[in-house]
Amino acid sequence: MKRALGLACGLLFACHGQDGLLGEEEPIRVRMATFHEGDLAGATPSTNGTPEGSHVTIVETPNSVLRPGQAGKSFRGRATDDAVALGVQLAGEGTGHWVLPLGSPDPAAPGELNWAISLDVAHDAPPGLHQLLLAALREDGTAGTQFALPICIRGATPDNLSACDPSLAPPFAVLSLEWDSGADLDLLVVTPEGKFVDPKHPSTAPVTPGEDGEPDEVVPRPGDGRFDVDGMSACNPVAGRRENLVFQQKPIVGTYFVLVRLFDACHESAARFAVTLHLAEGNPPQQREVLRVPGVVLAEQALGGDDVGLFVTEFAIQ
Repeated sequence: MKRALGLACGLLFACHGQDGLLGEEEPIRVRMATFHEGDLAGATPSTNGTPEGSHVTIVETPNSVLRPGQAGKSFRGRATDDAVALGVQLAGEGTGHWVLPLGSPDPAAPGELNWAISLDVAHDAPPGLHQLLLAALREDGTAGTQFALPICIRGATPDNLSACDPSLAPPFAVLSLEWDSGADLDLLVVTPEGKFVDPKHPSTAPVTPGEDGEPDEVVPRPGDGRFDVDGMSACNPVAGRRENLVFQQKPIVGTYFVLVRLFDACHESAARFAVTLHLAEGNPPQQREVLRVPGVVLAEQALGGDDVGLFVTEFAIQ
């Protein structure tokens, strides 16, 4: 095994003078892996489902849905032990593939080695159905049959996975905030009923007073919206640099006021942002951007939750 790992390191790091900048423009980036231009080694997955030669035997993941800008999407599995490295490529996209060493033998699966990958998805990754190709690479860089894992890259704007299944209708409306730095921004909206909502108070639904006078459970209505994530919360990049207030059905009629708050600069000097509004139109309905307002916030404007935010725009639902 020591000799095999040494050869894998040669395969991974001694090819074409690669450096850490290669692969920065790829639709997916595999952490702790090196980038190699060109197609992934190995034969196209056979139609009869019987792989030949060195190959990936199993892939495990909680789900196969990726979103643009996602960080640290995890996959794990096993490969035959005649291989020393794992190759990864998004079929038909980008200019090359990623390679990293295989892991330790699996005691529960004799003749197989474990592997695990963590990949980041580019903000401009093409939405739709794709195949993630995986190859078990031998010492000489060749491989047997590839493993093709079907994956869905959803649209940058939440779309109920309609980018991968056109029979699924997208939300009626999506109000979004996206920005370009590692700062923690928040989208804040004042509803026609005067309720302030943000990712930390995520629902536009009214609150029913409890018997003790304190707010009780939120009572959802068909036209209410809800935030999906709190982007860059606590300066953690895992949630990405985007927040969306999603209305699955037509929002409550009235005027909505939109603000942007710099909750924490996270050591950044500034952040450029854009607020957008997408509506589902047509038959079948498709999302269309109907509003885009750019802006910028500076580090000195960060006041945490004490700041109501910078007024950006308003829109009306008739």
